[in-house]
Amino acid sequence: MPRKRHEEHENHERWLVSYADFITLLFAFFVVMYSISSVNEGKYKVLSKTLVAAFTGQPTRAMPVEAADGVGGRPRLVQLPPLPTAGVQSSGARSAHDALRQRLAQIARTLAERLRDQVRAGQVQVRLTPQGVVIDIHDNVLFASGSAQLGAGAQGVLHEIADELVRLPYQFQVNGYTDDKPIHNAQFSSNWALSVMRSLSVVNMLISQGVSPQQLVAAGYGQYHPVAANTTPEGRAANRRVSIVIVSPDQPTGADRGVVVAPAGAGASGAASSPRPSTPAS
Repeated sequence: MPRKRHEEHENHERWLVSYADFITLLFAFFVVMYSISSVNEGKYKVLSKTLVAAFTGQPTRAMPVEAADGVGGRPRLVQLPPLPTAGVQSSGARSAHDALRQRLAQIARTLAERLRDQVRAGQVQVRLTPQGVVIDIHDNVLFASGSAQLGAGAQGVLHEIADELVRLPYQFQVNGYTDDKPIHNAQFSSNWALSVMRSLSVVNMLISQGVSPQQLVAAGYGQYHPVAANTTPEGRAANRRVSIVIVSPDQPTGADRGVVVAPAGAGASGAASSPRPSTPAS
């Protein structure tokens, strides 16, 4: 008697085979797309090993990816960007700036003390500005009216200043200024010429006192940088001056406002303006 044939059951999970093949191909496609997004010898090696492992079932272990210097170039390890150091640099720069300002402030105090008599008499003013230490000397201390030849009283003042300058490594700029009263004679054709020659006279005196010529600059500004109105005798007298500027190595640009430095026992310091160091007008 023939055996009864059993009815075969339909396999409802055959779709998993096709689905697995599709997922494998999709994975391989995205791996290829990712690898060609950045041509790199190291990535090609990783891609090759990954595809071999995916299609053959061979185990593989993770390898570090190396970045090449270029296509076909010598590979090198990927270097992470350095940690930000702006804060440290800013702190160091700020400390150096503060130390420099303290040094300049000490120089201003020393000069104010050495020129104590002239400061108290209103003939000399020492100020600390963003551009450096400014020593304003009224013209009647140094010169006769309309003259660029140093008078007898200039020797003592400039000797005290030069004795301090020879110790310093900074640049020094000597600026000459006048009032707006016109001058025209056989010696000077304008206030500008007078201011230039006065600054040169002071420079020559400082050199004779031992200050290095390489540290000195002479500049003339004429009547174009007044510190007071030329409408009064007092204002014109304040504008006729010579300024010796100990130039700060990190001098900024901008408004030149400063603090007056008085010798010990003198009045309180105050704010004042001063000419900005610049190239000479001669």
